[in-house]
Amino acid sequence: MRNYNFIILILVFTLFLNACNTKKQKVNDPDLTRLTEHSEPAVTLGEISSLQSKVLNKTIPLSIHLPANYDSSRKTYPVLYMLGSDYRARFAMLASTLDYMGEGQIPEMILIGIDLPEGNSILLPTREKQDTTIPDSYINFLEKELMPHVDNTYRTAPYNVLYGASNSGFFTVYALLNKPHLFNGYFASSPSLMHIPTVLQQKIKSGPLKSIAENRSLHIIYSDEEGLTDIVSEFSRVVEEHIPESFTYKVNELVNQGHVPAMDFILFLLALYPDFNPFNPVENLESLDKVTQHFDRLSKRYGYEIKPPIGVIFNLGFHTILSKDLIAAEEIFQYSIEVYPEGKESYLGMGLVRRAQGQLESAKVMIEKALTIDPEFSLAKRWLQRLEK
Repeated sequence: MRNYNFIILILVFTLFLNACNTKKQKVNDPDLTRLTEHSEPAVTLGEISSLQSKVLNKTIPLSIHLPANYDSSRKTYPVLYMLGSDYRARFAMLASTLDYMGEGQIPEMILIGIDLPEGNSILLPTREKQDTTIPDSYINFLEKELMPHVDNTYRTAPYNVLYGASNSGFFTVYALLNKPHLFNGYFASSPSLMHIPTVLQQKIKSGPLKSIAENRSLHIIYSDEEGLTDIVSEFSRVVEEHIPESFTYKVNELVNQGHVPAMDFILFLLALYPDFNPFNPVENLESLDKVTQHFDRLSKRYGYEIKPPIGVIFNLGFHTILSKDLIAAEEIFQYSIEVYPEGKESYLGMGLVRRAQGQLESAKVMIEKALTIDPEFSLAKRWLQRLEK
């Protein structure tokens, strides 16, 4: 497991680079000025959209982040809904984390941010009367309007996750207890569970979660200095006494990490997909059959088709070439081409097989095909240069 602090540092540095490349720099060097005026952003973190809601009677701003290869792929993707994406640094961190971990430790995911310009407190019951009309309306908005809109607009897999922090973390828990069928996974970071605790406990004891048969999960993360320890402990006691077998419940209390800990999202994702890629170190990648069987098991667990990531296939095939089993290597990359015909790594891999077989012209054709898909594919460029020497 990577060092979490190092990962956070990388993400922050990535955001810094993005900010530097999207702003016009004031410099004295005219050549540098021209360069910065026409430079593209180093990182694309998403786009702004909106949805007119009849349920809420207002326009809801949205922040959308798609996987890097979304446009060129044919895959469907699970969707993670983030509450409070108007907190741009937080949205950027989540988007960068999904890109960083995608297909290596977790599947690639679509990120849908729900901006809350009125503040996360809009998702709480009213203070005086403990009225839940507004949070109930937001649940209806998610179910009746936003989720159907996302499913109709993007290539989505039937697997959805809700993420909320602080007051929207309360809403995440509240949504689970009211509509557990709506999302497959619920992430609550530093949730404000001090609001209507008796109501929440009653919903745990006799609400719809108690009888749900489908697999559902709730993961709560908070820090020890937030004053949430006793509140979460009492909530957990009631949950553990009444949850059905199909429900997975997990709590992490971190030490001295502050309100809404920065590392929460990474911990959430690793717990949601604990064995997405179990073949580490690479030497354990024994055969194509074992890889496909593993992802078949994951598909059954999560309820949608999860194909072996192209990076996993490429690593397996490359090490099979090194082991001199060229028949097996050819089978691996033929499978890769069939599953990922748009994948540059599929053709590079087959090119390396042909090179090892001594079929240099065929190898060149395959590697050139990879460069047709991505002319800037540096690994393919280097292998093509070796063939042309």
